[in-house]
Amino acid sequence: CACGSLKSVTPAHVLVWDLEVAKRNCDTKSKENTLVHRLAQHLGWVQDLDFSHDDRYLATLGGQDDNALVIWEADTGTAICGSPAFDDTGLCVRWCNSRSDRLVTAGNYHARVWQVEVGLPKMHALTAKMGNMRRVITSVAVDATDEYAYCGTKTGEVLRVRIERDPIGSHNGPDKTVPAMKGYSKERFGKGVTCLATLTDHASGEDLVVVGAGDGTVSLLQGGVLSTIRGKSASLMGPVTSVSLSPAGDGLMVGTAHSNRYFVTLPDFGVELRATCHCGPVNDVCFPEGCAEIFITSSSQDIRVWNAKLRQELLRIQVPNLDCACVGITPNGSTIVSGWTDGKVRAFFPESGRLKFVINDAHAEAVTALAVCNEDELRPPWRLVTGGDDGRVRVWNCTPSHQAMAISLKEHRAAVLSIKVTRDNSQCVSASADGSCIVWDMQRYVRLLAFFEPTVFQACLYHPDESQILTCGSNHKVSYWDAYDGQAIRVVDGSEQEMTSLDIEPKEGEIFVSGSADKLVKLWHYDDGIATGVGYGHSGRISAVKFSPDMRSVVSVGTEGAIFIWEVPEV
Repeated sequence: CACGSLKSVTPAHVLVWDLEVAKRNCDTKSKENTLVHRLAQHLGWVQDLDFSHDDRYLATLGGQDDNALVIWEADTGTAICGSPAFDDTGLCVRWCNSRSDRLVTAGNYHARVWQVEVGLPKMHALTAKMGNMRRVITSVAVDATDEYAYCGTKTGEVLRVRIERDPIGSHNGPDKTVPAMKGYSKERFGKGVTCLATLTDHASGEDLVVVGAGDGTVSLLQGGVLSTIRGKSASLMGPVTSVSLSPAGDGLMVGTAHSNRYFVTLPDFGVELRATCHCGPVNDVCFPEGCAEIFITSSSQDIRVWNAKLRQELLRIQVPNLDCACVGITPNGSTIVSGWTDGKVRAFFPESGRLKFVINDAHAEAVTALAVCNEDELRPPWRLVTGGDDGRVRVWNCTPSHQAMAISLKEHRAAVLSIKVTRDNSQCVSASADGSCIVWDMQRYVRLLAFFEPTVFQACLYHPDESQILTCGSNHKVSYWDAYDGQAIRVVDGSEQEMTSLDIEPKEGEIFVSGSADKLVKLWHYDDGIATGVGYGHSGRISAVKFSPDMRSVVSVGTEGAIFIWEVPEV
C-alpha cells in the first residue's frame, strides 16, 4: 500500500508500505520494518495516487503547487518518468484495469488519457474532447474492459468518457483516435460526486457504476445510460470518501468523512454499520469506577460510550455545533457529566443518553475541566467541581431536581485545565495555564497552598497515598510535589515537546502513564522516574490517557480523532 502527505512546505513524500509485514507484526507483536520506500518528488502535497493492476508501477499526482504526474517502479522506488498533469489543477489519477501502459487523470475542466512507454521512458497525454461541458472532475473509475472512464464532478454529474486512443507516435504525426465524452447523467448528486467504483452485471454484462456523494448518498447507476437503478440507493451518515468492492464480491465497503465504515450488501443494497470513531479531536476519556469493559470519550459535538473488549460503540450522545472539552462519571455510574464550550455542564443517563440536567452558565466561557466527588449519588446532594476558561473553580451541589453553586473560587488568572479530588473529598487540586497549581479545602472552600512553575500546567493528579502531587505541562517535564507544603521533590524530563496528560495506577501508584504533543504514550516507574515503555501509534497530539480499573490496559485519545487501547506490561 502507499500513502501521500499534505504539507505546507516542501517536499511532500510518498510512503510505500509492506501490508503483509504490517499484518504479521499485528499478529506476532514483532517490530519488523513495514516502510519499503520513501519517495520524494512532489512539492506541497500529494493529491492522489494509484497502483497499476499488476502492482509494478505507481502513479502519483502532486497538488496545486506541484501538479506533476510521476510514474514510479514499485519494487525499487525509482522514478521512471514525469510530466505536468495539465495547465490547470489535476485532482485524480487511475490506471486501466488490464494494462500497465495507460492511465487517466482528471481535474479542473479536463480529463486526459496517458500512454506510458516505460522502456523509452516516455509518457504522452491526449485531452478528452468534452464539447461544451466544463466541469471540475473530482473522481475517476475505469470499467473492466478499459473502454470507458466514469468521471464524477463537483456539481454532481457522472460523465462517461471513451478512453481509447492512439499509441505514442512521431512528434508531428496526427492523432486519429482521440478520447471523447460520450454521455453524462441527468441526475445530479447533492454536494458533488466524491468517489466512484465500477462493477459488472454478470447477468447482462453491462457496466454498473457505484456513486458516492457529498451528501452521504450511495447509488448504483447503469453504465450505459447513467441512470439510477430503482431501489439501489442508500443514505449514510457523512460525506462518502471511499468505495471499494469487498473481496468476496458480495458487497461494498464504504467510508465516510464522519469516520463511519459501512458494508452495503449486493444486490439488495442493505446497509450495515461495521465500524465508527470520532471524526474530530478527542478531548477526554474516563472509565466507570470498577468497570474495565466500558469507557467514555468526549469530542467535537458528541460523547460516546465504548465496549473496550469488542471495540464497538455502545452509545452516542450528540450536541450539535459544540465541543465537549471534558467528561466524567459518578462513582455509582448513574450519571455522565460533561463540560462544553458554551459554558454549560450537561449530565446524561448512561443507558439511554437522555439528558438528565443542565447547569446553565456554569462558567462565563468554556468548561475546561471537571471532577466528580466520591460521594453517593443516591444520597444527594453530591458535589461536582468544575474549572473554566475564565480561571474560576466552582463547586456545585447536585440533586436530581436542582443544581446549586456552593462556591466560586477565583485565584487562577488563566484557564483551569485539570482538577483532581482526594478520596475522602477533603481537598482538591486545580492546575491552570497561568503556571499555578492550587490545593483547595473542600470543607471551608479556602486555599490551603499553591505552587508555581514557569509553564502551562496541562494535567495534575494525586499519588494514591495522597502524599504527593504529579504535574506536567509545556516545559516538557513531569514534576513531583509535596502535597503538604507544595515543595518540589523531583523534576523528570518527560518529552521533547509539551506534556499534555497524566494518569497513575490507582492501587499502589507504582507506575503512571503520560501523553504528549510528540504523539508518544509513555509508561513510567514512579519511584525511579524512568520510562519503562513507549507506545507509538498516534498521528496527532495526545489529549488524554487513562488506566483501566483492572490495570490491564491504557486508553489514549488524540487530536487526530484516534482512540488507542494499549496492553500494560508486567512491571
